[in-house]
Amino acid sequence: MHKIYSMLGIARKGGNISIGFDAACIDIEKNKSTLVVIASDASDKTKKNIKFICDKYNCAYIEFGEKEILGRSLGRKVVSVLSVNDKNIASYLLNNV
Repeated sequence: MHKIYSMLGIARKGGNISIGFDAACIDIEKNKSTLVVIASDASDKTKKNIKFICDKYNCAYIEFGEKEILGRSLGRKVVSVLSVNDKNIASYLLNNV
């Protein structure tokens, strides 16, 4: 398993991740989010909407992984969008993608 998935699992246990489109949008609007991770196989509508919100509020985003693998690393079935709320974790993810 890729080390980014392990880091996401650790970040979730530490309470530094919000999972889901709505939770990510709330974090972005409140300037809590440092980085948004979008699954590569998320729907085009989801990608378009979350990228629009990220651009509007000047939040960084990356496309990484698949919904099922992201979900498995976070203790869920599938995860299309998640928000990272810690600067150090976000920089680690950006440097290792």
